Amino acid sequence: MIMMQVDVKLYATLRRLAPRGLEVGEAFRVKFDGNKVSDLLQSLNIKPDQAKIVMCNGVRIAGLDQELSEGDLVVIFPPVGGGSIDLSAI
Repeated sequence: MIMMQVDVKLYATLRRLAPRGLEVGEAFRVKFDGNKVSDLLQSLNIKPDQAKIVMCNGVRIAGLDQELSEGDLVVIFPPVGGGSIDLSAI
């Protein structure tokens, strides 16, 4: 298996999985086995459905089978819920 090292930024509810003491938007280095986004998610204990938006070096990836390169910056956002609007009040 390939050993890979990338930098990761986690946002919203996923920040709880980042090392303690990081500022919002601060990256941390992750070493993991494999070379795909799915391998990285597994190493971070993030279920595929928890990674709604994944960007690699500023570009949104199309699928979790996307291959990564050493030193890439991977940014992960969870699904974001919003409030609801009561249309009867309008």
